[in-house]
Amino acid sequence: MVTINGTLIFQFINFFILVAILAKFAYKPILKVLEDRKNKIADDLSSAENAREEAEQLKLDYQKQLQTARAEAQAIIDKAVKQADVEGQAHLDAIRQQITREKELAQAQIASEREAAIREMRNEVVNLSMAVAEKLLKKNMDTDMNSKLIAECIEQMDARQANGN
Repeated sequence: MVTINGTLIFQFINFFILVAILAKFAYKPILKVLEDRKNKIADDLSSAENAREEAEQLKLDYQKQLQTARAEAQAIIDKAVKQADVEGQAHLDAIRQQITREKELAQAQIASEREAAIREMRNEVVNLSMAVAEKLLKKNMDTDMNSKLIAECIEQMDARQANGN
């Protein structure tokens, strides 16, 4: 069993002095360090939460900007397509107008050449008629007969032209 003697009392006194010294010099600083560490961890957690919230907000902002950029890009593409369609249609219209002008010029040239051919043919008919008339005159035909033959010849030529021959 335990006997109480001076050594045991001295050991208890030493123990309590040691606890008092530790409480004064070690316990309070350790508690302060632990409290500081607890506060630092709480601050770090709070900072981490704030950083996570900021990252989430940045992510949302980025997604909004990305959607806006996509919408703008699509609008630019749509505008370019419409402009290309307009320019393409304008080019087609210009080409159609040019083809129409060239067709009209060709038709006018054909009509002019046809008129020239008709005039040339009439002149040729007149010349041939004159040659025939001259030959007939040489055979002593009268003027009425000569005029009648020329008129008949011109009428026959006009009738052939009207029929397309």
